[in-house]
Amino acid sequence: MRLTSAIRKPHAAAAAALLLTTLAGCGVTTTDAIDAGLPATGARKQGITNTYELRLYFMTPTGIAATRRDAGDKVGAEDAIAWLLKGPNQPEKERGMYSDLPKLNGEVHVTTGTMRVGIQLPYNVLRLSLVARSQLVCTAASAEVPRGRAVQDVKVELSGGNYVVSDLVCDNNNAFPAAQVPTKAAVSTP
Repeated sequence: MRLTSAIRKPHAAAAAALLLTTLAGCGVTTTDAIDAGLPATGARKQGITNTYELRLYFMTPTGIAATRRDAGDKVGAEDAIAWLLKGPNQPEKERGMYSDLPKLNGEVHVTTGTMRVGIQLPYNVLRLSLVARSQLVCTAASAEVPRGRAVQDVKVELSGGNYVVSDLVCDNNNAFPAAQVPTKAAVSTP
């Protein structure tokens, strides 16, 4: 027996009403998008349970930019800095990315703590360009930022050549002293 469209419509409407009633009875309600800060970094890729990614920061013709790489396993600041020091891979080079970090003769030591990263270089840190500092600080901070926190919350210390530059944070892909992080100017209304 074939149902005519006049008979099928009440059945579809009844099914939809039953579904909505069931969902409402379970406490399922509609919501808008909730702004909860920056997405997690140095963490699992969304939708894939055992694959991680990290962000490396390189210079481009338009400024410092982040690039994502699959890491396989969970990575921290030490791994991320090791990858950064190898420089951009071929696809990144083809996109115009390059590193402003000098060739380092010696070992780089990375230590981590709660919301802190220390990077000891075999190089005078005062001779690093602002771009090179930003590459190190942003790469390390991105690898160590906990879920639910902003990358600016992680403080990085660079040391080397008997000098220390403390409390650097990554903001908009650039490294700044934590006390001097730029803020949005207040907009005055006439």
